[in-house]
Amino acid sequence: PPPSSEESLVALRVMRLCRPSFVQQPPLPGAAVSAAASSSGAGGVDDGALLTGWMALPQSFGDIYLGETFSCYISLANVAGFELGAVALKVEVQTQVQRETLANTAAAGADGTPPPPEGLAAGQTLDRIIRYELRDVGIHILICSASYSDREGTRRSFRKFFKFAVQNPLSMKSKTHSLSHSDEILVETQLQNATPHLLFLESVAFSPAAAFSSEPLTGELAGGGAAEGGAAEGGAEGGGVAAPVPAFGSMEYLRPGDTQQYMYRLTPRARPSAGGKPASGLGRMEVIWKGAMGEAGHLQSNLVHRKSAPSRPLDVAVVSAPEAVELEAPFELRCVVTNASSKPRELTARLEAALDRPIVATGALPRSLGLLKPQTSLPFTLSLLPLEPGVHAVSGLQLVDVQTGEAFDVGPLAPLLV
Repeated sequence: PPPSSEESLVALRVMRLCRPSFVQQPPLPGAAVSAAASSSGAGGVDDGALLTGWMALPQSFGDIYLGETFSCYISLANVAGFELGAVALKVEVQTQVQRETLANTAAAGADGTPPPPEGLAAGQTLDRIIRYELRDVGIHILICSASYSDREGTRRSFRKFFKFAVQNPLSMKSKTHSLSHSDEILVETQLQNATPHLLFLESVAFSPAAAFSSEPLTGELAGGGAAEGGAAEGGAEGGGVAAPVPAFGSMEYLRPGDTQQYMYRLTPRARPSAGGKPASGLGRMEVIWKGAMGEAGHLQSNLVHRKSAPSRPLDVAVVSAPEAVELEAPFELRCVVTNASSKPRELTARLEAALDRPIVATGALPRSLGLLKPQTSLPFTLSLLPLEPGVHAVSGLQLVDVQTGEAFDVGPLAPLLV
């Protein structure tokens, strides 16, 4: 469409600042290549194609990915034959979440004083370089607003909108595994290249929450014999080919669609207090990647949460246990029971008798623990006797609600070396 009267005196141009790409020239027949080589005086040209070192500037915004820093050059030029007064340029970006101002030449200074009026002589330009870290996927709109005063002092203004889409370069999927008889948690993350280009993984790490320390396990698993490119070859039943198995940290480059896995072991920095709930948020994955021309991006995943265990009315935790005990020597196990239900419970503890149980009770059981109100905890002690050498866990403990007759099985507690 023809420019409006407001735009006829000034010209607004926007160009994305990004690295150039190589010019891709289709192959030429052998005779054409020889003629081109002889005319240019170049030697040693392949018969299949004529390769040049030319670079191409971007003709549009192109592919834009999450985690990159979007940079653009904005120029406001006076194309009138006279000076324009009080020229101002405001640049904003609108996402699906928020609207943010990136530059405003008419904004007041830090001390609140207005900026001096900026005149623009004929042929002069008002230039700005804008940088914006892309934190959201989806449609973004770059809004450029220009205003000025013409020769008669009339205030004029106009806007231009530039729409571009931000894509996710990497698909990240995380899952957690709680280790039995331990407070440690395994975090397994799968990265997949979702772009049509080659990506270089400069840095992949897990940033744990303050309550945890992290240890990477990927290096120990990388030597497991995964085939190059993340696919494990093998014959399935009936002569088929097994599904590709993601590699564990063995690839620095990901081709389009390539998948790679990383694993980390998280250890709590302190044991949770008796009856306290363990931290749910574990941390985030941090990935720094680069494209073929060196363009860089930084991705941070959403907060990884541990799997929420099914809620139980009663929860028993070991507070104190010896690391090793002697065979047929009595010892004590200090525990705490928490009433996570909404009603009071009068509890009795008992240990199921079994001839093949390696650890048995020596104290008086069943034993009354008393009344336990909702959302409160109660400590108790078990007196036990080991009868077999080896590593054994205390099992068979039951808590019985005297009023309702409900029996709650308590899982194996505190593996011990006998």
